[in-house]
Amino acid sequence: MSDGWQRIRPKDESPRSDKPGQRWELSPKLDIDAFNLNVAILEPDERLSQNHFHYHENQEELIYVAAGCCQVEVADDQFVIEQDDAVRFDAGEDGVHLVHNPFDEPCRIIAIGWPPEGRYPVEKVKTRDELLAERE
Repeated sequence: MSDGWQRIRPKDESPRSDKPGQRWELSPKLDIDAFNLNVAILEPDERLSQNHFHYHENQEELIYVAAGCCQVEVADDQFVIEQDDAVRFDAGEDGVHLVHNPFDEPCRIIAIGWPPEGRYPVEKVKTRDELLAERE
């Protein structure tokens, strides 16, 4: 850090290879302890979470679409979020969700989770395929 600010370019960093899509966890690189900050690109047919349809018992999440659009699945609904849309999920079972890209173009999102230590445990409810088959 220099002169009270810090810059990072995700495109110059390697994305995490153990997560779906391309995901850059920026909080550690920016010395942020208050929340988890991620940037992700979901190509067509990719999902954001390796835990599919899930919730965090102790963490809330905010998803902001920077480009493209994604579909959001929640307990009893589904909807599309487009560029400049945001959606927040509560902690616990009420915040169960899946963010995925069933469209033909990539979707670039910013995901923020707080408190950071609430990331785990993650409770997987069902896979994307199981959920979507039920909703047909």
